[in-house]
Amino acid sequence: MTGTVATLRRAWGEFVGPEATPVNHALTALTTLVGAVAAPAAARARGADSRRAAAAFLLAVDLSGGAYVNNTRACARWYERPGQGDGAHYAFASLHVHPAAVAWLDAGTAGPGGRRVHPAVWAAAQYGYLMAATVVVRRNPARRRVLGVALTAGGLALDAALGPSRVAPWFAWTYYPKLVLGHASAALWSDEDLAPA
Repeated sequence: MTGTVATLRRAWGEFVGPEATPVNHALTALTTLVGAVAAPAAARARGADSRRAAAAFLLAVDLSGGAYVNNTRACARWYERPGQGDGAHYAFASLHVHPAAVAWLDAGTAGPGGRRVHPAVWAAAQYGYLMAATVVVRRNPARRRVLGVALTAGGLALDAALGPSRVAPWFAWTYYPKLVLGHASAALWSDEDLAPA
């Protein structure tokens, strides 16, 4: 049991960053909990069945807590530490195929959705934008802060133009702040904040 606890503590520390403060820990847990409760409730209210509500729960657990924690100084320093090159950032972004899951969520609900394009096009556009934004930020480190903010706003504008998810209207508002504003660019933090101690 002690080994399991140590493993969980290490995993949590790598998720929030080893320098996370008690406030960071508490707010990460709180934002995750809020998403975990609100997302499936919102999905059910919009016609999602129990499987889709469970999927909304899983997406929100990852994205709602991540939107907060990836923008903390501790997490930004952890993901910008020596040895974490651009490839690690590209790999992290590439794992976030969430737009495909959100398209599936919406496909199983009745009633008009907000989308103005085919679900596959919607998902491909959201994911493609994320990957392109990540590459642009990582290839322009001197402009990472302004690009992080601008490209996050661009992701939100793209979502509005394509039409937000019916079942998960919160999606873009967590996806882009977590992955572009936070992980790709650490836009809220200066170079001095990110420098090794």
